[in-house]
This record gives sequence, structure tokens and C-alpha cells, in this order.
Amino acid sequence: MIGESINFMIIGMAVVFIFLIVMVLVLEIQGRILSGFLGDEVVKKDDDKITDASSGAIDVKTTAVISAAVKQHIKQNK
Repeated sequence: MIGESINFMIIGMAVVFIFLIVMVLVLEIQGRILSGFLGDEVVKKDDDKITDASSGAIDVKTTAVISAAVKQHIKQNK
């Protein structure tokens, strides 16, 4: 009875491992296919501006002001 349970455990773990490997391979292939359609719409970083494909440029000073405001808010609400 213990031998059967060990056998089921090994088979179950092997099935899950194989499933995860297949899932990773499928997701890699899907990513390569989609990157071919979408192109290079990744966040680009310049010297003084941070740009995103969906929005306009964000000034570094604006980012610093927003970060300081969030830190102050967190500090006040502790």
C-alpha cells in the first residue's frame, strides 16, 4: 500500500513537472509571436525624460515631485 502511494506520488509529480515545462514553452512561443506583431513598444528612457508607448513624456522633476508627495502621504498616515 505504501509502495502504491509512492508510485502515485512520483507519477503525479512527473505529470505536473511535464505540464509546467510545456506551459513555459508555449508561453515563450506565444511571446515571440506577439512581439512580432506588436513590435518594440517598450518603455524607452532618455537622459531627462521617461517615455511610454501609451502616454507622452514624463519629466524627471515631475517624477521626483510625485515620489516626494507619495512618501509624505505615507509618512503622515502611519
